[in-house]
Amino acid sequence: MLRLLLSAIGIIELLSPNALLDRAEQLALENPDDCELQSWVIPGARIEGLLIVISMWRSDRSYAAFKRFLGVIGLLALAFPRAYVDFGAELAYTDASDCRWKPWVYVGTRLVGLVYVIIALDELRND
Repeated sequence: MLRLLLSAIGIIELLSPNALLDRAEQLALENPDDCELQSWVIPGARIEGLLIVISMWRSDRSYAAFKRFLGVIGLLALAFPRAYVDFGAELAYTDASDCRWKPWVYVGTRLVGLVYVIIALDELRND
């Protein structure tokens, strides 16, 4: 189930990164029209989507490694949600200081981080 969900996300990111990012900005930002993405973000999202799909289906080892990698990312998001979001914004936006995040974003980042850690722990337990 998780493999299919992650694959679907990777395929959407690969085929339609603009729509995915636009929707994410509408959900997460108070002022999405005031925030301009760096030129590399759309091609980077396509590459990320491709890497996700490859990781899901190349082998069981690559899928397991991906889940363990999620755990590392999850630890950072869980422990430091504000720094995690702010660092990502600095990388992705030309004017990150102008971006105003909705109040739920930091709590949501922490919850996603927790889910990632649980996924990784489950994978480690299965090893």
